[in-house]
Amino acid sequence: MSNQVIVKNTEFKFNIRSFHPEKDFGWTGLKFEGDNRSFSNLPSGNGYPTSRIWHRFTLHTDSGTASAHVTRSDPSKAPWSNESREYDGVLAPKGSVNATFVKGAPNGVSHFTIKGKYGGVNHAMPGSPFLQKKIGVSYVPTLDVNYQIKISLDRTKRHVDIVIYVSGDAFPNCEAFVVDSKGHSVFLGVHVRKGAAPVSLSLNLNYPMIACAVRLPIDSDGNFEGKIGDEIARRRDLGTKLTYHKIEEWNHKLLQINPNHGHCMALEKASLDGCFQ
Repeated sequence: MSNQVIVKNTEFKFNIRSFHPEKDFGWTGLKFEGDNRSFSNLPSGNGYPTSRIWHRFTLHTDSGTASAHVTRSDPSKAPWSNESREYDGVLAPKGSVNATFVKGAPNGVSHFTIKGKYGGVNHAMPGSPFLQKKIGVSYVPTLDVNYQIKISLDRTKRHVDIVIYVSGDAFPNCEAFVVDSKGHSVFLGVHVRKGAAPVSLSLNLNYPMIACAVRLPIDSDGNFEGKIGDEIARRRDLGTKLTYHKIEEWNHKLLQINPNHGHCMALEKASLDGCFQ
């Protein structure tokens, strides 16, 4: 790899989403509509894939600021209704992003730290919209997700290191990925839900859901070159040198994970799949 200095600053778009992979949440979730999909790193906001909450922002490496922050919920319907609803205003999910920036020399390393969160309520439950509008709170438990991302951009050696830690209610499923300015997407981790909606959302345990540390070589424009190194795997295997894999292979491995893996399906339907693993 050339040691040519990156001339152009770039942007990285981070995505964190919560979704339910089944058609509905099952008996413990009162049969509310799910997202009926597996893990995905396709962009939100285009009708598919849907998510119960999707959260996105753009990091600008020149200023260290985070902008274009969006937190939304895709339309869904209650089991007693044929009409899908999308919630906005005071009923919409809420999110926040805070970025700090330590700028290196023009040919040095810049460090970014991003802390954020999002949360939302199922306002299809009877009376929930009225309470939220009148007193600012609902009796329905909130789906909570928190995250911290650390990024180191080396402009001389031409790579970006990304460490991400996501925690929350552990329900439902969660996925995270980053996209460069050319639209190349890289998974940063996935999580299969734990427990059942009424219990997991109420306990607010801040359960660890995603932990990832990767190095991504970049070109002179700051876009991904097509390889990825897994730092957590290197440490686990007691390796002395980072091993690189094709991004396509890395993404494919995570896309192939069963979104119900290890989850006791008896919590949602008449099935013992995953209950004795």
